[in-house]
Amino acid sequence: MKFRASVLALAALAVLTASADQREVDPISKRIDAIKGSDTNAWRKIPWTSSLMPARRIGEREKQPLFLFTHDGNIETGRC
Repeated sequence: MKFRASVLALAALAVLTASADQREVDPISKRIDAIKGSDTNAWRKIPWTSSLMPARRIGEREKQPLFLFTHDGNIETGRC
């Protein structure tokens, strides 16, 4: 009788563990799908400027924050 109860308990634990794993995978899968479906060229819509003062004026006018990008090196090599 104890053996049967142990087997049932292990089976129930296996079912609960499998459903817990699925609950963890679903949000991750949804996030991956959202990222894959996103616009990968959205950065091209950013109004880039080469100077801080025009960027500040645009930011104030559009009530948007500034993103300051600086680099030291050759940006075309990916080492910046």
